[in-house]
Amino acid sequence: MQVYVINALNELSDAEFECALSKIDPEQKDRIMRFHFIEDKKRALAGILLSKYAIAKVFEISSDEIRVEKNKYGKPHVVGKRGVHFNISHSGDYVVCAVAGSPVGIDVQEIKGGSLDIADRFFSQEERDALAMCEGDAKRKLFYEIWSLKEAYIKCIGMGLSKPLDEFGVVKESGKYRLIDKGEWIDEYHFCKYDIDERYSLCVCSQDASIPTESEYVKFKDLCLI
Repeated sequence: MQVYVINALNELSDAEFECALSKIDPEQKDRIMRFHFIEDKKRALAGILLSKYAIAKVFEISSDEIRVEKNKYGKPHVVGKRGVHFNISHSGDYVVCAVAGSPVGIDVQEIKGGSLDIADRFFSQEERDALAMCEGDAKRKLFYEIWSLKEAYIKCIGMGLSKPLDEFGVVKESGKYRLIDKGEWIDEYHFCKYDIDERYSLCVCSQDASIPTESEYVKFKDLCLI
């Protein structure tokens, strides 16, 4: 398994963006160009290129062989390639991708201001209890950590929001993240948090216990080599 990170907005100039569009198929280009803001266009393009780069590098597959479709819950998968799993996420400046031989989910969240009251609706009791023990910046950082852990799990199982977010929780116990679902501890899923930027929370969930503890930063020029 590998986890890749790119600072899409800082890495990709407007001129490079126009050039990179030529590397994707017309349908993908049309979807990207429907976005109104250039920042959204850059994130979408970086997501396509980063996922192809990661899959090709880890599984030694030609980028021409990589065709992606989504299941009914919106989770992407590589068509015709058993044992090839990936997931992408983006927020703020960053686009991230996890690639593995078993189901994997990844989520990055930019830490922002504003109310944290939605925790009352979407966090489990265990998560709310952990949040109640913190104050100030520590509480805000924990909120986004929990949120990205939950999103990573949802994306790993590939069910989207068909699974209620308050039905399960991811809590830290003895220095390790553990999943609790409907009051039962489930140890077949593993979690890792990455410190890519103090303003962001990045987390990965997988059934593979050998989740790398470090992510790999990718330059835009590397994506153009696939």
